[in-house]
Amino acid sequence: MKLRHTAAALAGIAVLAITACSSPAPSPTPTAAPVASDYDDATLAALGGDANAAYLDGLYAEAVAAGQKTITVYGITATSSASLYAAFSARYPDITVNHVTIFGAELQSKIAAEQATGQYTVDNVSVSGADAVFVSDNDYVEEIDVPAAEALDERYKPAGETLFGGNTYLYTLSYNTDLMDEADVPTTFEELADSEWKGKIGMYDPLAGPTGFIAAAIDDGKLKESYLDDIKDLDPVIFPSERDLFTAVSTGQVQMGLGNYVRGQAFLDVDSLPVAFVAGFEDGVSDGVFYRGTVKNAPNELASNLLVNWWLTPEAQELISIQGQYGLMPDAPAVPGQPELADVTFNPGPEFEEYGDYTAKYLAMFKKYFS
Repeated sequence: MKLRHTAAALAGIAVLAITACSSPAPSPTPTAAPVASDYDDATLAALGGDANAAYLDGLYAEAVAAGQKTITVYGITATSSASLYAAFSARYPDITVNHVTIFGAELQSKIAAEQATGQYTVDNVSVSGADAVFVSDNDYVEEIDVPAAEALDERYKPAGETLFGGNTYLYTLSYNTDLMDEADVPTTFEELADSEWKGKIGMYDPLAGPTGFIAAAIDDGKLKESYLDDIKDLDPVIFPSERDLFTAVSTGQVQMGLGNYVRGQAFLDVDSLPVAFVAGFEDGVSDGVFYRGTVKNAPNELASNLLVNWWLTPEAQELISIQGQYGLMPDAPAVPGQPELADVTFNPGPEFEEYGDYTAKYLAMFKKYFS
């Protein structure tokens, strides 16, 4: 079910909260949430049905009784998760979320230090790629019960009942709508390599990390390695990060961004950003699944488990789509203005356990061409 009757209300929450970054959502005045038996039909549907709503309420009651009222999250997705945290706290008003923006080596060393010293701070992780593999391989995430995850495809549960892929980012071509008409935007890699785009394309630093949008196409056999020479010949403007690249597109510093992830219209509308994305890129896009899980020895374990469970509800999946990401539960709605996930052409990335070798391979390849 797609719960279109809730979309307007959820969109309102998204717009109000979308500009938040790593700061926690404001703490609401504690009020008792209704038990599942008091919910109307629309609310029960938004929470995944009677049984799931009752299970969530049980977790909420246990967490509050145990004094677990703040969830500390480590991860990179603070901005895009802000509206979901606001909605979560509106649904469960005695619990707030403090998202600490941290990733890569810093996240890994901090979690390892907490586990080694017993000085526990983090409760919940929102991780992808190398960070997800790290917490799984080091046995830093707890097995938990998530009844709704029975419907989740097994590929989004790569570490058993510890990490749950609730949403994915699509990486594709972005463009400035003030500088380009949609009809003129490349939709194939051949069109993208045309000399007319020389000096007009940006990319994030290929010496720091491979552009997944291109790496996945090479790995899938749609492009030859030598295509990197074609991109280099376009004299792309290099930016330190994906976020810097997106900013450059939005301000018109470059016309197109190679490998930006799709942002939702609600996000773009906050600052009237003239950016669009080619989710229907004919030769395929790449994706990046984000996983949620509860860290072992979490001080607020029950509250964290509640957040992981709620993330897979139709209520949360709808908000995820408004943010510009695709929810991964069956029947999760499409990103507004973008095709259904089933209609998107993907160039698949590596298997979960192969992520490290895959990244090393393509980083070496990109360095070979761009050094």
